[in-house]
Amino acid sequence: MSENNSLSVYITGATQGLGLAVTRLLAARGHQVAGTAVTLDDTHRIREAGGLPVYNDPLRPSEIVSTLKMLAAEVVVNLAPQAVNVQPLQGVDWEREQRLLVDGTAALADALETGAARFLVHTSFTFLYGDAGGAWVDEDAPLDTDDDFFLAAALAEERALAAPGCVLRAGCVYGPESEATAALSAALLAGRALPLGSSENVANWVHTHDLAAAIAQAVERQPAGAVFNVADDHPASIADFAAAFAASQGLSAPRRQWLPPLVGQALMHPTHRAILDASARARTDRAKAELGWTPRYPDQRAGIEQTLLAWRAAVVP
Repeated sequence: MSENNSLSVYITGATQGLGLAVTRLLAARGHQVAGTAVTLDDTHRIREAGGLPVYNDPLRPSEIVSTLKMLAAEVVVNLAPQAVNVQPLQGVDWEREQRLLVDGTAALADALETGAARFLVHTSFTFLYGDAGGAWVDEDAPLDTDDDFFLAAALAEERALAAPGCVLRAGCVYGPESEATAALSAALLAGRALPLGSSENVANWVHTHDLAAAIAQAVERQPAGAVFNVADDHPASIADFAAAFAASQGLSAPRRQWLPPLVGQALMHPTHRAILDASARARTDRAKAELGWTPRYPDQRAGIEQTLLAWRAAVVP
């Protein structure tokens, strides 16, 4: 990419595995990338990925405006919501995550309204389609807003689109950079029971590198007002994904965590139950046609194989 086409990009959630993958890809494509850091380790990770670490309060529009002006930022990428777009989910403070989603997206949108940047790429979730009985759905399908977090996510999408911006509804994110994927592998090795939901409920999946590629395309094309599903071509239940991950490591399929109904209702947050109950197959025709995006890992088998290869390579001298 020529210097004239280089963009200044500011990323939230830059120290997550996805954020680092996006930073590496955008930097490799000739863009200037900055992301919010909190700790010294964050600073090192962002720099190693080719980005510039910055310090601000991601919930205060005034601080974001100052950061964007300092960077002469043109595009903002909101990756922070993807922290909860992993499986299997455990120990999430959903009230806190909902506040971060609402207030964080609002702060970014408010900053763009001042003219501090011109476009927002906001990442959301394919599980917002809820239980469609496993049917294929496109971006025009209604969202399930019965759950408070689902409603907050839908409203955040609206705010982002008006910024102006676009929305990428991502399948469950996995890959070698993902802490959740590493935690899943550890749980499988330890033989722990996992909250897998029904085998009849299908979820959508996307490898970290494939989602990063779609985000890069959105950053460069800036399709205002557009919503895109971003997932691989083979939706599968959480149980099937975990079983495939186990089999790839020569392990037995994981045990399903089971609790009596009343106990389960008391111990599992309603949002977690809503995600486990969701069952819809997200069509990605629009992303392929309008973003020019195609998943490099079209199914979980290919994505899991790459993840394990990357982990093995990382420990080889």
